[in-house]
Amino acid sequence: MSEKPSTETPATGSRVANVKSLSFMDVIEGLTPSMIQLLVVLAPTIDLVHRALLLVTWRGGYVMRVQSWLLLVGYILTCMYGYEVLRYAPQALLLLVLGYTWLCRSFARVTGQRRAADECGSVQTLRKAISQLSDIADFVSAVYECLLCPVYDVLCWKVPGYGPVQLVIFLIVSWPLWLLCMLPQHMWVTPIYYASTTLASISESAPVAAVSNYVQTQLVPAARAHMASNAPRLCALFTKLNAWLHLYVAPVVRSWDVPNMRLWLQTFPPFPIAALTLRHVLLIGGVIVLTWCSPWATLIRSALWHSAFVRHLMMSTVRVLSGSESLAARLHPKPPPPHKRRPIHEFETEFVFEIYENQRWWIGLDWTAALLPQERPSWSDSENQAVAPPASFSLPQSVRTYMPSSRHPGKDDLRTSQWRWIDSEWHVAGVQSITSSSYTPKKSMNAAEAQRLSKELAPTEPVEVPEEVKDVARLTTEPGISMDVDAEGWQYGDNAWEKLSKQSGMGRYTRRRRWLRKAVLVQSVEYGVQRSS
Repeated sequence: MSEKPSTETPATGSRVANVKSLSFMDVIEGLTPSMIQLLVVLAPTIDLVHRALLLVTWRGGYVMRVQSWLLLVGYILTCMYGYEVLRYAPQALLLLVLGYTWLCRSFARVTGQRRAADECGSVQTLRKAISQLSDIADFVSAVYECLLCPVYDVLCWKVPGYGPVQLVIFLIVSWPLWLLCMLPQHMWVTPIYYASTTLASISESAPVAAVSNYVQTQLVPAARAHMASNAPRLCALFTKLNAWLHLYVAPVVRSWDVPNMRLWLQTFPPFPIAALTLRHVLLIGGVIVLTWCSPWATLIRSALWHSAFVRHLMMSTVRVLSGSESLAARLHPKPPPPHKRRPIHEFETEFVFEIYENQRWWIGLDWTAALLPQERPSWSDSENQAVAPPASFSLPQSVRTYMPSSRHPGKDDLRTSQWRWIDSEWHVAGVQSITSSSYTPKKSMNAAEAQRLSKELAPTEPVEVPEEVKDVARLTTEPGISMDVDAEGWQYGDNAWEKLSKQSGMGRYTRRRRWLRKAVLVQSVEYGVQRSS
């Protein structure tokens, strides 16, 4: 297996190291028998941790997303009623575990999964365990770099500036607020007053009655008429469901006398002062952690951060709690005034990154990434040199270059080249097409401006494939290599990687498929920059 040495680029002075791709057999050969035995023994635990990771990060498809919702509901119920269950009925937990395992065993026996799991050999177990360990390691490293390491550096006074001091100020200022919310009711200085009401009195109030009348007299009839004309089958199903609810569910709800139940609302001091407990803190913190990676929570955070009111509120809160203007400005830096902004021009070039996945067929192992030492690696570029797999493939670092300004004598022009992905993920060539909705090309400019900008950018970054990615990328205007592939994107060849076609069978011991992902190189010029010493 070949490995490129690290090289140093003169433009940036940074070292670019090529990643050596290890196959499955390389990993197995590097482990001692005791480590292999430990991996086999810990395979169920690794699978459980990996499954929990998929649930927390909301990955794994529709089925795992439903299970993520169930995990969230289960955590909320645990925070709300966990203490009561542990105190009065701890046996219910063991009964619940026994019932769940019995259902899993029954389901596996009916579907045949238990038989398939018994027939699974140690090679498949090791392969699955190593793959899951790789995902767990990526997640742990990301959490460490983005969360644990910065917090540890602040706590150990390793952050330059006033970071630890600002943390001390935040802890001291937020302590009285914490005490106000967590103080028990019997320790509060004044009596706590509650307003008592019922659902019936709320529904009879003028605003609620007006909204209810509008919904029942206008919205509901219009919705039913629209449904009857455009979706008659859905309308019939809705009618049957409504009749079933009135027949079976309505009598049960009426027996509870829900409208006359008393509701107690804290009026003074206002909630949540003297009203929170450790259970509420665990509930709020756990819900935030369990929903942080969900698609809908990510969308809500992005939409809220686009609001100027939310940004200014966050900046004011940070400024008050930390006593730092710089920390608040770091969240949302102020743009320079319009008359002081330097002109910036950007020029974008689209590229297609292409890497190849290579496999070989072995007797008893089927198709694996275990290749011969003298042939190409399991992940390679167009020249059969080792590259990182899609899960860890990264774009080149941005480059900043200062050149004497052509418009402002005595100053410099800052030329920046920065990469970013267009497609949201990699996809197999010839199988499916994945587009990205997050990429919007720059507005078109007039011909004179485009010609002048291209002339200014030409000496530093010509519109061609950069040297550092020439083996894995091509311009989108250039045609790609035509490959005859099967339904999964594979192209099969003989033992020497020749006679490639989509047909598999006798004499076909090797195969490859191409993974694609689009990226854009953004080249910008900022005129009249004063170079910092």
